[in-house]
Amino acid sequence: MSSEMRLWRWRRNPLRRGSDVAEAWLVLVAGVLLVAGAPAVGAATAVGVQAAMLRESRDWHRTTAVLTKDAPSTATPYKENGQVRATVRWTASDGALRTGRALVEPDTRSGTRTTVWLDEHGALRNPPSSPGVAAAQGIGFGALAATGAGLLVLGGRWAVRVRLDRHRAAEWESEWVVVAPQWGRRTP
Repeated sequence: MSSEMRLWRWRRNPLRRGSDVAEAWLVLVAGVLLVAGAPAVGAATAVGVQAAMLRESRDWHRTTAVLTKDAPSTATPYKENGQVRATVRWTASDGALRTGRALVEPDTRSGTRTTVWLDEHGALRNPPSSPGVAAAQGIGFGALAATGAGLLVLGGRWAVRVRLDRHRAAEWESEWVVVAPQWGRRTP
């Protein structure tokens, strides 16, 4: 297809309709949004998610806890990153003894000391994400956001094009009402 055929909506032409110009602008805007907008949304999402994951654990602190019961073996279905949940006891900053369930190595015996993470309110948390995990999460969510933005642009383009096609069909029908009787006459 020659470039002349692809750009016919942009040239001056007595057969060019307003809907053709609108569709040409629609294609241009959708193309720019797909090429520049979707990646920008993805990059902004990736950076935001990564920063949020790293910022979340900024106010957390480590403390030592003691297992109150033996940790389950690796056969449990509740493993997380090679660890299992077990009941632990620790001393809070106000001196009170607290208990909760934290991630520990499988088959750890009761009475063993382990490190747990507490948030600013003293609640147990999973260990904070490493920068690598935060980057991977950011990339994953960024890719999803870019894909969603691209699909949104394509869906919007499709919806506007359907409306333009309906408008063109209505115009053709009204013009046909005027022209059709002239085609049925025979000239002597």
